[in-house]
Parts: sequence; C-alpha cells; structure tokens
Amino acid sequence: MSDKSVALKGGFWTSISTGVVMLAQFGRVVILTRFLEKSDFGAVAIINMVIGLCVSFTDLGFSSVIMYKQKLTSREFSSLYWSQFVLFGLLYVLLTLLSPAVASFYRTPILAALIPLSGLSVVFQALGKLYDSVLQKKYQFKALAMRNIISNVLSLLLAWFLAYKGYGIYSLIYSTLCSIVVVNVWNLLSGFKYQRVSLTFSMKEVLPLAKIGIYQTGTRIVDFIAGKIDVFIIGRFLGTDVLGVYDLAKDLVHRIINFVNTVVSKVALPILANNNNDDEAVKARFLMVTKVVAYICIPICLAIAVFSKDVVWIVYGEKFMDASFMVTIFAIGTMFGSITCFFDMLGIAKGRTDLNFKATLFRIAIITPSTLVCCQFSIETLVVCNFLFGVLLIPIYWQLIVKNTYPMSVHKYLSQFGQYLLLISLSSILTAILMNLHIVGLYENRIVEFVVYGCVYILLYAGALLFIKEDVKFFYGLVFSKNK
Repeated sequence: MSDKSVALKGGFWTSISTGVVMLAQFGRVVILTRFLEKSDFGAVAIINMVIGLCVSFTDLGFSSVIMYKQKLTSREFSSLYWSQFVLFGLLYVLLTLLSPAVASFYRTPILAALIPLSGLSVVFQALGKLYDSVLQKKYQFKALAMRNIISNVLSLLLAWFLAYKGYGIYSLIYSTLCSIVVVNVWNLLSGFKYQRVSLTFSMKEVLPLAKIGIYQTGTRIVDFIAGKIDVFIIGRFLGTDVLGVYDLAKDLVHRIINFVNTVVSKVALPILANNNNDDEAVKARFLMVTKVVAYICIPICLAIAVFSKDVVWIVYGEKFMDASFMVTIFAIGTMFGSITCFFDMLGIAKGRTDLNFKATLFRIAIITPSTLVCCQFSIETLVVCNFLFGVLLIPIYWQLIVKNTYPMSVHKYLSQFGQYLLLISLSSILTAILMNLHIVGLYENRIVEFVVYGCVYILLYAGALLFIKEDVKFFYGLVFSKNK
C-alpha cells in the first residue's frame, strides 16, 4: 500500500473518530459547565497535572521504541510490557501516598480523596497503553476509530447522568475513568493478536530498548512540566477558581485543534518512521504534512480568535465569559504551535530523540521564570507573555532539531504556508474590524449576528483562496486523484 493510500485511509477513519470524539467531549464540557463551579474545573486540572507528571516519569519511551524498531520479538515486547505494568502499579501507590500532601499544598481538602480515585486510570493504562502503538503501527485506524467513538460517547452519557443526579465534581472524575477503561481494555483485546505478551521478562532485553526511548522520556517529562507549570503556579497562588477559567480557555482551543493534529500525527508518524533512511523522502513527507496541517489549522485558529466571545458564550455559558480574552491569545499561539508541532517527529524518525529533549529543556528554562514573574501581575499578563516566548522558541527548535536531522531551507519550509498565512490573517483582521464597527448591528440576537459575521469570514476566506489557485489544485488532487 502506498504512503498516499495509507494516509488517506488512516485520515478517513481518524477524522471520523476525532470528529465524534471532539463533539462528545465538547458536549460533556457544555453539560458540566452548567452544573459545576469554576473551582471544580481547577481542582480537576490539578489532579490531571499530578497524575500526568507521575505517568511521564514512569513511561520510559516504550511507545516510541515500538514505532521506531521495525520488528519486536515476543520476548522483547513482553519484557517492555511487564516493566511498564510494574512501574504503573508502583505509581498508583505513590499517588495515593502523596494525595494528602498535594491537598494541603493547594489548600483544597477534597484532592486527598479525588487523586487516588482518578489515579485508577494509570492502573488501566498499564493494561493497554503499549498496544495503542502496536495498533497504530499496524495501521489499524478503523479499530482505533471505533474505540475512540464508543469510549467517548459512553463518557458523555455517564457525565450527563451523574451531573443531573447531583454528583458534582465526581461526574467529571467518573466519566473520565469510564473512557480510559474502555480505551485500554479495547487496546489489549485488539492488539493482542498482533503482538502477544507472555509471562516472560528479561532485563537484558529491556535496557537496550529503553536507551532508544530514554531521551523521548526525558523530553516528555520536561515538556509536561513546561506545559503544566502554569497549572502548578496558578493553582497555588491564584486559586482553583482562576485556574478553572484558565484551564477551560486553554482546553477549548486545544480540543478544536486536536481534531486536526490527532488525525495527522497518528497517520504521519508511522509513515515518517518507515523507510527513515531515505532523507529526501522523509523531508518530502514532512513538508506535505506541514502544508496540510497549516491549511486546516490556520483558518480554524484565527476564526476562534476573532469569535472568541461568541464561542465561549455558546460552549461555556455566561458564567465563564472572562475566559474569552485568554481564548483569543491561546488560539493565535496554537496556530503557530500547530504549524511547528511536527518538528519532534523528525527527531523520532531519525532516532535522535535526544534533540527533542534538548529543545524542550530550552522551553522549560524560558517558560518557568516567565510564568513565575507574570503570575504576580495578572492571569492575562501570564497568557500574553507565554505566547510571546512560545513564538520566540520556534527558531530555536528549528536549529536544534530540523538542522540536525533532515536539513532543509527555511524558505522551502515557509513556502508551504507563508502566503496562505498572510492572506487568511488579513481576512481575519478585516472581519474583526467589521465586527467592532457593528456594520450588521443585530445586537438583539447574538446568535444571528454570530452567524452573519461567520458567513462574512467564510466569504473572505474563499476570496483569499483565489490568490493561491495552485495550492487549491494541490489539495484537490491529493484528495480526489486515484492511486496508481
């Protein structure tokens, strides 16, 4: 099967599942924001940070090993599986022991009970986490799609039922656990036929494989810290109310953009990793992936930035309107991030995960002091500063990862989306100006006004495409031409 056939087939199923998942997760949040308080979402953000950090330390990059190594023996896979199983079991014990201290640090007593409960997720991850990579590598996109759809729909229904029955924050905890249980049990049952696990273990088998993923593990740890240092500081100094609004604003943008990034990354990584000794082929695939992501993410992110108040009002309700400014900044930052988020895949494809680790160290060295200082002023100041520093880090990532794996010219890279970015940015700015001038003036009906200006944005977007007809033809050919 050709790369294009794999990409189209994988993209089809992953797009369907990611779309349903996004709608289900949006539905869950829309429901829960009507029942829960801001502080509830802040508490859950702290729980996710604590559990995620612990998981990062115990995940020794075995998923990357499965993707990178062309073929694993049954003994090698079993050794990896049981190593991770034991580590995750020890992790759950550690989470339970640390939960009172975390509750005391954040002055939120309920965390002492919620962390051990939420921590059950790591027990189930021990069952099926590695099999997720096995299924991806075997191109089992349909099975993965069905898994994601079923697990998230069940989670949505459970969240609605529990919230309606007055379970409060526990409706968010239990519904999340439900999804994780279904996903990992499905992984185990579906992946077992491709890669069997036996009751064998050899440390000699684990150590060489762990060396492949060790830098990816280090990267994941420091990257997680860099991504969650804001949660750590805001929760401590500004409280769970502010943290709840901040986390919802950040999550809103990421949920929407993850529809694209999840589809592309799960399809692109196996393709980039296969035949990774052919530098020119990998670079061509990378540029194609970047172009596809840019052309989808740029208009979505800028639309969120322009219509942030309407989006927050529709999704979260009037109670969370103070999140709208943060949503605007996060949307613009995510636009840049979506264009550059595949740099690390070049490191993985080349087997140079050490470069990803070093790049992430630069990020945490800059973001941590920035967050500490800016948090002393306001949450808005923190969001703006972290956005600016995030943009400044892009050339550092380029020099460190791209130049040392699959070197290419900056001009060639920017040519994939530069003109498009400029045109869509101008369309977005013009839409924002028209909105501020109240040209339409339908103040009595916010939904109608949102729809009207949304149509204006779409028309301006369509007009911008007239200036890049060759790129439009490229995408048409990519989707509709027959494989030879």
